[in-house]
Amino acid sequence: MNNTTNFMQMFMMLQDMNTSIDTKVEEIIERKERIVFATPGIIKPKDWETLSNNEKLKRLNKVQNQ
Repeated sequence: MNNTTNFMQMFMMLQDMNTSIDTKVEEIIERKERIVFATPGIIKPKDWETLSNNEKLKRLNKVQNQ
């Protein structure tokens, strides 16, 4: 893993720590998307907008926990 990926994961973790329990899943996804897809080398899948929120969150969390 490179430094860019490590920083991305760190920012996602900090975001999680600052997210309240009653935050809507759409907002959580939006925050994580901003971080992940701004990371060099990570490209948003063409079918991203057709995925369910559960699938988006599952994939974002997978990237975070690599």
